[in-house]
Amino acid sequence: MHADSSGAAPTGWARWARALLVLLLAWLAWGAFHDDYGSVPLVSEIDLAIHEFGHMLFMPFGVKFLGDTMMILGGSLVQVAFPLLFVGYFLRRRDDGSRRDPFAAMVCLWWAAINLLGVAIYCADSRAGQLMLITGQTGQESDGHDWNNLLTRWGLLQHDTAIAARMRALALMFCVGGLIAAGWFALASPPAAAAAAVAADAE
Repeated sequence: MHADSSGAAPTGWARWARALLVLLLAWLAWGAFHDDYGSVPLVSEIDLAIHEFGHMLFMPFGVKFLGDTMMILGGSLVQVAFPLLFVGYFLRRRDDGSRRDPFAAMVCLWWAAINLLGVAIYCADSRAGQLMLITGQTGQESDGHDWNNLLTRWGLLQHDTAIAARMRALALMFCVGGLIAAGWFALASPPAAAAAAVAADAE
């Protein structure tokens, strides 16, 4: 038994598998929001690679595209924007008017929220410089702390924790909202006509 190609909600075991995934993501999010680095197993390693790619995206072949500030900001910017691209893709309507997969879109929104949490934690460390950077040094030992450099350039270094708190609140809102919506899409019953079509396909 499977979902039909028109985007109807999945039925049977697939619905409960999605519901269990939502519970898993909620548990991982709880751990991330209570972790000093906002870490999620495996996901954080992928996000770090995306972050570093973001720097390279604005510095192709060693040339700082759109300036030094954009190259520094690119890591955090791409880290959050990348999963949002998938949110847009899965919410995009097909030719028949149905959305591709709203559940998948909400999972990607959760992913974006986790990334925004990581950026908020990085931002909050701007003055303290206690987080370990990818170089193996802390922000106090290295001049490569993205958010210390950015906020210093913008004259906002003294507001690092306030800016980070707003980022964290936004991340929490996206995370909770995405999980609630994902849970609804996971368990919502398909329309009767769609359900009949699914049943017919399964026979």
